[in-house]
Amino acid sequence: METTIFGHRGIPEKYVENSLDGFQYLAEHGEAVEFDVQLTKDNQPVIMHDEKIDRTTNGQGYIKDFTLNELQMFELQVDSKRPGQSKPKHPLIPTLFEVLDIFKDTDIFMNIEIKTDNIYYPGIEQITLDAVAAAGLEDQVLFSSFDLPTIEKLKALDPTKSIALIIRDVIENPIEFMKAHELVAFHLKKTILDGQHLDIERPWTINTTEEMRKIIEAGYVGLFTDDFEKAMLIRDELK
Repeated sequence: METTIFGHRGIPEKYVENSLDGFQYLAEHGEAVEFDVQLTKDNQPVIMHDEKIDRTTNGQGYIKDFTLNELQMFELQVDSKRPGQSKPKHPLIPTLFEVLDIFKDTDIFMNIEIKTDNIYYPGIEQITLDAVAAAGLEDQVLFSSFDLPTIEKLKALDPTKSIALIIRDVIENPIEFMKAHELVAFHLKKTILDGQHLDIERPWTINTTEEMRKIIEAGYVGLFTDDFEKAMLIRDELK
């Protein structure tokens, strides 16, 4: 089994996380991508990991408290902890529609995380499903969430969708749990890997050469990394 390499929020080692620049680069050089969806005050789906814009932009506050037009007053900022990051040419917080448009006419596999583990956005599941369908990318998308009720809502809206549960802690009887909730995989924190369920586990976030080699050599079905190019090189070397 070849490990699929997911660019975690694009490629933060080179471009600001969850930026159009990073997604465009991945569309041209990668094979799979992960990004996070949240809703603005006026129910527009935008791509950002944190519920607040403080860490990654020049603004402050919760995404849910701004309309899309208000959010576009702020710009994404280079992460001072990542000296290799380029200043974004497209500095505005991207919408889901803009990101999906980048991946049209590509074979990039997308993991869309519905970001509801801390704040629940009413209607986010249907909004996201509709956007993916309108873009004609349904066959290239896997949905995921930390929040089990969100996963149940997605399944109720469309039982055909592939969905993974993101987990930080060990789950007892994972195979039975997966079947009971109709999941296709677990996306799990690297510290709880057990080496027994390679075909249903994708660990995060795998960034060191040593970690990448270990995961790829073991044959895990996928991994999430901030530097997909390094991971793909290691996978090629191991072949």
